[in-house]
Amino acid sequence: MDYHQLFSRLNEKLSEENLQLHLHCVGGFVLEYYGMKATEDIDAFYESTEKVEKIIQEIGEEFHVGTSNEPWLSQAVGEVMSHSKTDETIIFVESHLTVGLSSLESILIDKIQVGRTKDVPDIAKIMKKLKIESPDPLLERFKHTDGSADPAVILEAFSLAYGEEALKNYLRKNPKILRLLQ
Repeated sequence: MDYHQLFSRLNEKLSEENLQLHLHCVGGFVLEYYGMKATEDIDAFYESTEKVEKIIQEIGEEFHVGTSNEPWLSQAVGEVMSHSKTDETIIFVESHLTVGLSSLESILIDKIQVGRTKDVPDIAKIMKKLKIESPDPLLERFKHTDGSADPAVILEAFSLAYGEEALKNYLRKNPKILRLLQ
């Protein structure tokens, strides 16, 4: 996906309508930006209006990306991803559009909290990219939460990132972790 071209065109169309927009991108697009995954859409937080959504649809048709049911730029992440501008990295700024990314750390935490099987490979890639070489910091972080994060997701991702032998060695040294899995 040539996001720079899409963002430039979005800026042009926003300018024509005299609209300002700030996108805070999350999810798979952040992983694509860092070369860790390819994605067909961009999940972002932004102020949606009828005009903005019409512009997004027009750009999708112009560049043959997304569909009317699955637009190339979507707000469909509200219940899944967190939004914090404190860890935002700005990647695009033009006259009417600013685009920022959540940090990889935020994406990692969101994906662990959601705990979907399809996210485990992404969690593993992020762990390697961030050089998280032990499950301990992640297990510790979620020990004091509402319990919604499944420790098995962290351990499975660790195994994918560093191999089954690394997980076996970790479990041998930390047998108490096995209780978390029951």
